[in-house]
Amino acid sequence: MLVTLSLSSLFLCAAATFLFYVGIIGKHPQSLQKKAICCLAVCFVLLSFLLCVNFIRDMDIFALRSWYLIPLCWFLLLISFLVYYKLRYTTVFVFAAPLCFILLLSALIFLHQEKPMEHLVIGPFLLVHLFLIFAGIGIMGVSAGAGCLFLWQENMLKNKTKLVNLPKNIPSLGALDKTIHLATRIGFPLYAIGLLFGFIWAFMAWGHFFSFDPKEIISLLILALYGFLFYEREVRGTNGRKTAKLALIVFAVTLFSLFVVNVFLPTHHGF
Repeated sequence: MLVTLSLSSLFLCAAATFLFYVGIIGKHPQSLQKKAICCLAVCFVLLSFLLCVNFIRDMDIFALRSWYLIPLCWFLLLISFLVYYKLRYTTVFVFAAPLCFILLLSALIFLHQEKPMEHLVIGPFLLVHLFLIFAGIGIMGVSAGAGCLFLWQENMLKNKTKLVNLPKNIPSLGALDKTIHLATRIGFPLYAIGLLFGFIWAFMAWGHFFSFDPKEIISLLILALYGFLFYEREVRGTNGRKTAKLALIVFAVTLFSLFVVNVFLPTHHGF
């Protein structure tokens, strides 16, 4: 079931990505975007069913490190749909769809190459850690997508490029800046508290809060960068290009943590 539903979700993410980008290039973006959103909605339902079934019937799934990429994908879709429901920005899916495809593809690739984690302590601290960390990363992804669009659109305006051919539903610079602000305000506390619960769970699982594990070190780096972005927005009131770049940097380091540290470095969290 894990593989079948993951493959179905992978296909839907690929289809949504294709439809979104063809819609941007083509002359009828709205109709293709609606179909792409439907694909992602079905994907979200499949992943929800998959997570519920595994949570209820197969707690051993928590011992597979690659499995955690699936709830991360679920959270990214959840945050994207919440943003779409609140602000009606379909552009949020332009970044969410290909990233979810990469996460699901990685999960399926690593699923048959890894060994289950040993001495895993499954309990409320682990579940809260996962929920908050994934929520924080999902919101971080939305912030990075808004930052990327902000920089791209600002660059086109500075170069006096004609904006006639741009999709009509691209948010304004002010709306994108506001999205980064709200995402940072919500995402940073969730990530920070989730990381705290992770260190508590590490003590329960391995007998120590911090072991200079590469994953733990880079998680603290991400926290510091995320905190700096939060400080710039909330305390100093910085906005515009600087915070857009910071949002991209934070998410880039997070992706480095997922796909480089977890794969190529010796770590408790490695695939």
